[in-house]
Order: sequence, then structure tokens, then C-alpha cells
Amino acid sequence: MKKTLVTLLTISVLFVMGGWINPPLQADEIGFSLIDYLETHEINSYEDFLDVIESVSPESVDEEDEDPNDISFFSIDIDYDNMIVSVLTMREASYDRSHVASNSASKSYYSNSGFKIFTIKVNGTFSYSSGSCNTTSASGSFTRAFLSTWTSTPTISSGHINTSKAYARISGTATSGSNSTSYSLTLTCDDSGNFSSY
Repeated sequence: MKKTLVTLLTISVLFVMGGWINPPLQADEIGFSLIDYLETHEINSYEDFLDVIESVSPESVDEEDEDPNDISFFSIDIDYDNMIVSVLTMREASYDRSHVASNSASKSYYSNSGFKIFTIKVNGTFSYSSGSCNTTSASGSFTRAFLSTWTSTPTISSGHINTSKAYARISGTATSGSNSTSYSLTLTCDDSGNFSSY
């Protein structure tokens, strides 16, 4: 995989030596398809995924916000109808002694050419005890990527899945011209302070 990444990076450098080129044209010029790559290569970690993105679209990787060292969970999903790849990540949770826990999850969306188009994030703080869990605060954000034209006004909600599990959720529809895609990201906490996201 590293040899492929070096090759892609080398080709990318050759195309931008003459000056700044619009990112979608850069990826199209090298004939890169993120979906094809994911179907033919094994991605074992979030760090591996970022290596691929950095090779074809360095500006799509925000080192400060996407530090792989504090990621406790990640998954990749392909939307074949819209030719969009989404990558879900969940951070390590923080706890205090009074059975209160906080966490966040993010989902970044990429075009098939490997460029990030937007990111959604949900944050939740929960109080939990044996047999019950409640959401005490929920927030979220929709962030358009650099040079992206996708926009959305998200909805933030929270509540109970059942007595022992609560959630915080961000959802909405993102649009760019005549293109649109629905999104949703849910962060859950149970009565033991265990988190999941989907």
C-alpha cells in the first residue's frame, strides 16, 4: 500500500508543480477513484485511511482535528447512489466520579475523487447509573470543507432509546447544486457509561 501511496503522491506533485490546480481536477487527472481503492485495498485503521486521503488530497486532512491517536472506533461506508464515502470516528470518552460521561463522534464525507466535502459532528454528555442513562446536553455541527459547495442546516436531538440507553443525534440533508444527500449520526451511552455511535 505504501508504494501505491508514494506513486499517487508523486503524480499529484507533478500535476501541481505549475501552480494551484482546482482539487477535483487534480484527482481526475490522476484517475483516482476512492471507492475503487476501498474495494480493492484493506484499510485496517483510521490512520491508514488518512494516509490514502493525504496522498490524493493533502488539503482534506486537518492534522489538528483528525489526530488518529484518540480515536476509539472508526468505520467506512460507501453510498453508491451518490458516489460518496463517509468515515465515522468516535473519540475516547471522558468520565468523572459522579457517573457523568462525555464523548463525541464525527462523520466526514468524501467525493469519489478523494476530496472531503463536509463533516458532521455530535457531542453528548450523559449521566448514568445502574439501570438508567440520561442525556444532559447535546450539540453538533456541520462543517463545509475547504472549496466545498455543500451546505446544510442540521437538526440536533436527544432522548432515550430505552430506559438504560440515551442518545444525542445530528441529522439533516446536505445540498450542492442539484445534488443532495441525507445524513445522520447518533452517539449513545448506556447505564454503564459505554458509548457507541452509528
